[in-house]
Formats: sequence, C-alpha cells, structure tokens
Amino acid sequence: MTLRYALSPAVTRTSAPCIPQAKAWGATYAAGPQAAGPLLDLSQGVPGEPPHDTVLSALSKVAGKPAAAQYGPILGEPSMRAALATELRYQYNLSDGDLKAEDVGITTGCNMAFLILLMCLCPPNESSILLPLPSYFNHAMSLSLQSVTPAYLPCDPTQNFGPSLEAAREILSSPTTTQKPRAIVLVTPNNPTGSTYSPEVLAEWLSLAREHAIPLVLDETYRDFASTGAPHDLFQDPQWRDSLITLGSFSKGYRIPGHRLGSITAHPDVLKQVATVADCMQICPPRAPQLALAPLLPSLREDMVRYAGALRKRLVDFDAAVGSVPGWRVLSSGGFYAYVEFPEAYTSDSGKKAVAAALGKEVSRVGSRDVGHALATRCGVLTLPGCFFMPELDDRIWESVRGGDAMHEDRWIRFAVANVSDDTIAGVADRLRALNSVMGM
Repeated sequence: MTLRYALSPAVTRTSAPCIPQAKAWGATYAAGPQAAGPLLDLSQGVPGEPPHDTVLSALSKVAGKPAAAQYGPILGEPSMRAALATELRYQYNLSDGDLKAEDVGITTGCNMAFLILLMCLCPPNESSILLPLPSYFNHAMSLSLQSVTPAYLPCDPTQNFGPSLEAAREILSSPTTTQKPRAIVLVTPNNPTGSTYSPEVLAEWLSLAREHAIPLVLDETYRDFASTGAPHDLFQDPQWRDSLITLGSFSKGYRIPGHRLGSITAHPDVLKQVATVADCMQICPPRAPQLALAPLLPSLREDMVRYAGALRKRLVDFDAAVGSVPGWRVLSSGGFYAYVEFPEAYTSDSGKKAVAAALGKEVSRVGSRDVGHALATRCGVLTLPGCFFMPELDDRIWESVRGGDAMHEDRWIRFAVANVSDDTIAGVADRLRALNSVMGM
C-alpha cells in the first residue's frame, strides 16, 4: 500500500540510522553456527557497567514519587543546574564566578541539545556548520534534517585524526561561500576516532571562532574520559561566554543512557532562546533522573575516576591486541572508541575476490562497509565501518571538501570498547587473525 500524502524532503533525504544496519549483520551471525565463537558486540558506544548503586537506589525512590511525574522547568531542575555547574567548576578548576547555574541548561540527552542548538543558530537553507570528517553520524543527520550544509574539515589519519585549522580558515575566509558559516563544531574526545584535542589546540579553535564572530561548539559527551586533568582551560577566559558553547551528557560518565539527560553550557542569553525551542520539543527534561542525581554528583566523582581509568587501560590493551595482528593498527583512540585501520592487502585484486566470496556478492572496491560486514558475519565481531561517519564516496559534497583525498581510502573501522569486558578485548585479536585468513593473508 502506498502513502496518499507526502513526507518532508528534509527527512527523506537524510540517511537512515546506521546502527540498526550493523546490528543486522550481527543478527545474521548469531542465527548461524557461530563458528568463530559468541558474537562480540563492539558497535555502539554504551557503558558496560550499570550505574553506581547509590544512583540506582535514588532512581528507584524518586521515580515512585508523584512530583517526579509532573512537568518541570524547561531548562531543568534548579537543583540539577546548580549541581552540574558545581561539577563543571570542579572538573575545570574554576571559581564560583567563572561558571554559574544560569550558564547551564538541561536537555533530554546530548543529541537533543545539539538539535536544539542548530535550530537556535542556523536559518534553514542558508547556513553551514564547520564539522570534522569523519563526523558523528547523528550530527550529520541533524544538519540534514534542518537543511543546514556541512562544511567538512578533513582530519589527517597520520596526525591522530586532528581536524585541519587551515581548511577551516580557508572556508571562513572564502568570499564565495553561499551558505553562511554559523558555528564550528568539534567533538572531544572524538566520536568516532577517539582523538582528544589538547587545550592548546582548542584555544586556537576558539580564537578562530572569535575572529569570524561565530561560536565554537564543543560536544564533550566523553569529557569524563579525556585525561586525569581538566579537558581544557577555555572556561578560565573571563569572556568565554561570548564565543563558547559546550554540550554534555549524563549517559557515559554516570552510565544512565536510557534516562536521556544532556546539557548545554552557554551565555544565559543563548539559553533563553534554547528554552523557546526546548519548550516545543521536550517541555522539560526527564525529572526522575534529575531529582535522583542532583544531590549525588559530588559523591560519584571517585567512581567516575575509577571507571575512566579502567577504560583508558582497556584502550591500551586493545591497542596491543590489534597491533599483534598483521596489517591491523590503531590510528587513534580515546573515550569509548578506537579507530582502526585494516590491512592494505584487503584492497588488492585478491582481496576483492576474497570479500566477494565472503559476502556472496561482487565488489568493485573494498571499503570499510565490506570489511565491517565480513568481520561481523564471518568472524562474529560487530563494529561500525568508517563509511558510516562520512558521506557516500560518490556524493557531490566531496567536491567542496578541501584536502579530503585521504578520506577516500575508507580503510577504518570504529571499535567501541566500553560495553565489553577486558577478556573480550583480549579475544579480538584472534577474530582479526581469522578475518585475515578469510581474506587470504
């Protein structure tokens, strides 16, 4: 049966969610004999540990109270805004006046924060956002939904996938730009590459944003896993509010992704506009997790440090495991992720034949989708191929990507390490060797 009505082109032209595509590969493997062993799911960036016991207890108590079922303030509970401001001051070594509760708004997850911010910053069909490539797919999807053009900044695979300041300067200085740049968006630690940008590098990006009178938007979903010190010192600038906006998430550090809490830290004048959009989208963020978490945040610092340390060690172990397999290497890692290069031999003529045999179809070139597909269905390791974080290679948008030729190699796979055990990480090497065998190496 066909629809008798039309759908919005902005929606229908937007790429479908990619994680279900990868999950289907895993389901194919799980439905078979599982010859390589149980399915290892390293596809999605979700915490592998449950929330702290005190969080679970508080959620249970608060959720049963009638007040938690009522509407709350649009930008979040005052107690949660104040508590998060306190934690940010602690994390960034700030004094009370450097960052206040009125600088913080709570949203229904960090993706919601990003989409709301886009609506506040970008008039549809006449705006662009500077975005590193590879890019987090939900950011690219949000831009498409809002008819905002991505001005992609190619990242150098040989330099820890750092975005190009030179390309950004060229875009911002170009007199032929038809879509007005409205913001620079960076994710640090990065999704998908795991790359973490140094305080010095971030200061350069903020300076560039100020120079061109646009905001620097930092998605800091993984900031709790950046390092043992403050992720950056941008908040120590007394004028930070004039050009800096940061986004945060409670999903990773506090391990409550299903409760959907995120944040925007910005000038209070920006948050007034955020409230206008948020009232139409969320009315209020979920009250139960806010009321449960707000009084607990300081007591959870030690647990978060422990969890972050465990993940950093796991990434080190993962690097060693991958590096022991011929042709495979980790190019960058951090937060929840490692970005891994597969063997160049896979792209040879014999590699094409091996992939065709493994997948039961002809391939004109071997890219990350083919390798990710084969790794899942033949060797039982579910990941996300790097092509999920880039436009299709035949997309005309590549014509506008300055210095993006290296991205066309499409030889990278994202592994998520947070939701699996240390033993699983140790077992990945054997699965990669098995894929090498399938590929005739």
